[in-house]
Amino acid sequence: MVKQQLLKDLKKVIGESGFPTDDIVCSIPQNPTFGDYSTNIALQLTKQPSAISHQSSEEIANKIISNLSDLSYLNKIEIAGGGFINFFVKPEFLAKDLEEILKNGQDFGRSDFGKGKKARVEYVSANPTGPLHFGNARGGPIGDVLASVLEFCGWQVMREYLNNDCGNQVLEFGKTLAARAGLISVPEESLVYKGEYTRDLAKKIKTSVGNVIALSEKEIIARAGRVGVKVIFDEIIQDCADMGIKFDYVVHESRLQKEAGGVLADLNKKGLLKKYEGALWFAPKSEYLKDKDAVVIKSDRSYTYFTADVVYHKEKFESGYDLVIDVFGSNTFGHVPKLKALAEAIGFDLARFKVILYQFVRIKRGQEVIRMSKRAGNFITVREVLDEVGKDALRFFILMHAAGTHMDFDLALAKERSNKNPVFYIQYAHARMSNILKKSGGTQGSQTTSGKAKLLVQKEELALIKKLSVFPDLIEETAQNYQVQGLTSYAVALADLFHRFYENCPVLQAHPQDLKQARLALVFAAKLVLVNTLTLMGIEAPERM
Repeated sequence: MVKQQLLKDLKKVIGESGFPTDDIVCSIPQNPTFGDYSTNIALQLTKQPSAISHQSSEEIANKIISNLSDLSYLNKIEIAGGGFINFFVKPEFLAKDLEEILKNGQDFGRSDFGKGKKARVEYVSANPTGPLHFGNARGGPIGDVLASVLEFCGWQVMREYLNNDCGNQVLEFGKTLAARAGLISVPEESLVYKGEYTRDLAKKIKTSVGNVIALSEKEIIARAGRVGVKVIFDEIIQDCADMGIKFDYVVHESRLQKEAGGVLADLNKKGLLKKYEGALWFAPKSEYLKDKDAVVIKSDRSYTYFTADVVYHKEKFESGYDLVIDVFGSNTFGHVPKLKALAEAIGFDLARFKVILYQFVRIKRGQEVIRMSKRAGNFITVREVLDEVGKDALRFFILMHAAGTHMDFDLALAKERSNKNPVFYIQYAHARMSNILKKSGGTQGSQTTSGKAKLLVQKEELALIKKLSVFPDLIEETAQNYQVQGLTSYAVALADLFHRFYENCPVLQAHPQDLKQARLALVFAAKLVLVNTLTLMGIEAPERM
């Protein structure tokens, strides 16, 4: 690919000049008058502590250009403001990238970046005391797409979910359900869990709880809680499946608590626990635990929520995996330093432990903010959004935003069948590609364009080829920086460039025949890349709309 060759030549020249070659980046300028590719490496090099770093960015840029002047694939190199260097590629060399895409076919964009490595990715892990709400659901597509991207880059990935099926929350849930079912008598104001779903669930579990005559109130509550969280857990997993999310490994907190004694004993032997005020604390010497509450056994001898985290993450860190990723809601930020301290204490490289915290979601319908659920009472369930907008829009609208930013989810826009809706716009591009290829007979576009690609010289053709050619870079970047929102912006840009190509470059009516074949090949390549992009996002690529 031209971009890879340009980076290779840049590294050679810059390295021979005595500069480091690690951070060289070439990008496609938004304005085509600034060339086919651009780099600000000259400006970056002025910040390097080397013997010649006192030179200005323009001086460094001129030195780089002087050693790149004989590259056969370049028409022109120019220095722009701020030390930017712009590269203008000969059209026939850009067109050769098309042949490379067709040669790789559906594997275009795959890499061996993670070959031989294993990753664990945990996401969603919602409490099973109520329907899956949309806030927790945000972590689902983020974690799922990240796992898919890692797999595309050669990683072996385990998708996992932690089911918090025990603890005080389950007892309170059981108390609510038992009261709603008429199995115990409790004042309404003392019930923790509200919402119509508790009444519906109480009717379901009344027979499942069984004969309670011989049971104490405490036993009835415990049994109702166990049955209730199992029903809700199954609903959550089904909601995830309907979002296109499945898990390879589900861990139950009840199992972790059974193992907690042995794990804590092991940590105690290593001097990582201490007794204080009647409680047992996780207390390694770590900068991450300054002023942090890290109790693992309370003074009443019960375990904390963090205890399960300790057991679970110790298992993760000692499982032989090369990368551990947690996708959590921002409200759990207090657990992150504790988990880092745990990783550090047991010798797990912190560079291999990543926590992605996602922010809150506000549901809107146009300008109206929607706060209440008919079923849950005080939040919107993912099932309600799924039923209204469908899986594709739900996933795409979540993935559009960086995890660390607050987001508005507009139900009205997500349902709209127009170019204002990015999902519709992208899927319509794919349907248009499919229709062109179908009318052509469906095979011409897949044929190698040897000798014909050079006929693609129109600006819309070359812009589309350039966008297709950077797909492997996007995938590798995402596998390293975990910013999955880049896939959505890429898909929108690719669809936009294809629509412009379609409007300005006739395909089926093109003459001569060689030009028609070259344009069909470009349509076929665009379809390949768009399908790969949508597949990684878990979004359908319809043939017709």
